[in-house]
Amino acid sequence: MAAGQIELRGVEVHNLKKVDLDLPHHKLIVFCGVSGSGKTSLALDTLYAEGQRRYIESFSVYTRQFLERLEKPAAERIDGLPAALAVTHGHAARSPRSTIGTTTETADYLRLLYARIGKLYCRNCGKLIERDSPESVAEKLTQLPAGTKFQIAFPRTLELNQLLSAISAPLREAGFVRAIVGGEVIDLSSVNAAEEASRRGAEDAEVLVVVDRLIAGQSQVQRVRDSVETAFTHGYGICVVLLDASGGQERRSYSNSLRCLACNIDYPDPEPRQFSFNSPLGACPKCEGAGTLLVDGPTKRKKASIPCDACNGRRLNANALAWRIDGKNIAELMELRIDVVRLYLQSLPLSAAEQAIAKTIIEQVESRFHFLMVVGLGYLALSRSLNTLSSGEAQRVNLTSALGSCLVNMLYVLDEPSVGLHSADVDKLVAAVQGLRNRGNTVAVVEHEESLIRAADHIVEIGPGAGESGGTVAFQGTPAEMLVPGASLTGEYLAGRRGIFAAERRRPITRGRIKLTGARGHNLQNLSLDFPLGVLCLVTGVSGAGKSSLVQETLYGALCRRKKKDCEEPLPYDDVFGDGQIDDVVLMDQSPIGRSPRSNPVTYIKAFDQVRQVFAETVEARTHNYGPGHFSFNVEGGRCDACEGDGYKQIDMQFLPDVLVKCKVCGGTRYRREILAVTYRGKSIAKVLEMTAREAFSFFRGQPKVQGRLKQLMDVGLDYLRLGQPAPTLSTGEAQRLKLAAYLSEASRSRTLFLLDEPTTGLHFADIVKLLDCFDALLSVGHSLIIVEHNLQLMRSADYLIDLGPAA
Repeated sequence: MAAGQIELRGVEVHNLKKVDLDLPHHKLIVFCGVSGSGKTSLALDTLYAEGQRRYIESFSVYTRQFLERLEKPAAERIDGLPAALAVTHGHAARSPRSTIGTTTETADYLRLLYARIGKLYCRNCGKLIERDSPESVAEKLTQLPAGTKFQIAFPRTLELNQLLSAISAPLREAGFVRAIVGGEVIDLSSVNAAEEASRRGAEDAEVLVVVDRLIAGQSQVQRVRDSVETAFTHGYGICVVLLDASGGQERRSYSNSLRCLACNIDYPDPEPRQFSFNSPLGACPKCEGAGTLLVDGPTKRKKASIPCDACNGRRLNANALAWRIDGKNIAELMELRIDVVRLYLQSLPLSAAEQAIAKTIIEQVESRFHFLMVVGLGYLALSRSLNTLSSGEAQRVNLTSALGSCLVNMLYVLDEPSVGLHSADVDKLVAAVQGLRNRGNTVAVVEHEESLIRAADHIVEIGPGAGESGGTVAFQGTPAEMLVPGASLTGEYLAGRRGIFAAERRRPITRGRIKLTGARGHNLQNLSLDFPLGVLCLVTGVSGAGKSSLVQETLYGALCRRKKKDCEEPLPYDDVFGDGQIDDVVLMDQSPIGRSPRSNPVTYIKAFDQVRQVFAETVEARTHNYGPGHFSFNVEGGRCDACEGDGYKQIDMQFLPDVLVKCKVCGGTRYRREILAVTYRGKSIAKVLEMTAREAFSFFRGQPKVQGRLKQLMDVGLDYLRLGQPAPTLSTGEAQRLKLAAYLSEASRSRTLFLLDEPTTGLHFADIVKLLDCFDALLSVGHSLIIVEHNLQLMRSADYLIDLGPAA
């Protein structure tokens, strides 16, 4: 490695312009800058991608063919790079099967704990079931009172109408001379068939074949052990001990397998998969590990979920739930609050042997619990599904497996870890990230949050602008150096020289209200409150306080019902009033805009329809009878047949990374040659897709429909985006504003209520100023805004605040 630093030379990933940069090892490094400047390209697409690629390349060729391939970043040289680990917003799936336990990996460790030190209790009679060995049985027998007579035997069952003489010969040949049938001792060497039949009758009978007769305190331990081993061998894993007691004989049965002898039930040997609801070995057979069953809903149009009646929603089968540690099965443990589980594991009454096994496992679980407690999630249960969490809660859970691990000398790349977090939670996150650095790791964070920027050891600002105007190092240094006047754009906002809001600009609360009563879904406690219209209204509070439950899952559904719009069933509420003051309600959440490279800004805001119409109306297009469909790369007719409109072909290199090669037929333009021959003002459709939104706005002068759509991109500060830029290459902030632009282009009617979920996600201080200008434009023409938000800059600019809490 380079001495004490990571050296980057000539990096040209995405919009980066031959960036040369030195980054210190074992420091907290924050990458900041306006949205779209190239921060993510440098941190994730360069540092992480190359670190991961080099790590994978160290494996054998055979192993590498099963692993995900990462392309080599475009750079002249990258030196001093440790093995890398990234935590992004897509780090964990938010499906019903993803729980806090599975996402933080604590469930994996707890399954291993139950498989190694769990105690088995019969699911029928509740009796403790233990696997015995000749040594363990012999030890118990040597502890009997001295002089106690006992016999060691093994059972054989006579089937219906079978005589003892049929099994006596092989038993005699094996050296056994006595058996007990119906309480009577029989000499196997002189079995009389007639006597035996009269004793036994016509029913099945159990035969106990005596191996040895002993007296406690007078028999050698080795003889006892050998006799028990013989009984296990000939009794197919079952040994019976008959003790002479004052009231008669006492029978004790032992098994060298996991079997309840009283209920005649066999149990499989424990293994971690047996305690997983995602494995057929552990999942409840009725609900297949989902914990719920789908039934017809009240309207029969949609299905409703009810708890599975076989497992009572616990997802596991009876065998998995039969194992317990200190009286609790794994489902009961997972249903406890994290802070309670932590104390429970710390106080387990374990033997010395169990402690030796459990020590490492509990240490790994404790490190993850510690982080969950540090970031304030001790009130959640490990069994809680991720899709029921707020975005802030889910973000902190996603970070746990990385930040709660014990790795050292790694490069951790965190993509905006503060997203969805309240200021009170961010302080806890900062402490956790600093702890990661203090363990000897290099931590690179892409971030806009003020607290994290100020906590950095080293700051790199990429800029000065976005897109083609960015891609260079605008500032590099310490937080103190950043605050010097003129040092950087971010420093101007941190120092308070920019972004100051004048209180006299606040709008009066005089344009009506919407009243929601009796909201009681999830943790909402029968809330009744007013939402003012025509102003910038923010709903704030710590993560998990109930903001999303109130706005997205209750208010939106209630208003959609009144407006006869299709939506998910809202959470319980009593009534909603004042909906007549709005014409429509629009919810803008954080769902992705598209994962395919075929999705791009111009298609998302539906401007491409108008652009294709413009080309279809040219003389050359009409001459060849080309319609708008011929200018689409997604359908047959005008797209290149060789690459089917992708522009590239993917070459499978087997154990080497797949290679993307420009299509030889279309040269990466995606279109057939005759379609590219059609031009508008000297530009083909492919050249238009390479234009930025601002360039295209000027180019399509005289085309109000096209310009009207493109103006929405410019209004939200995305004038630098190329029209054909693939959606997966957009930053979080760019994607969020693109979604807002699409809603703005559709909001033609007046009096629309927009419900937004953290629109400042991924935005720099300067981007938020542009966003506020966009909100001002919406409010000035009669729309209303209710925004779920944590951003302090937006809070200071709000006209009205509704703060939920006081805690999560």
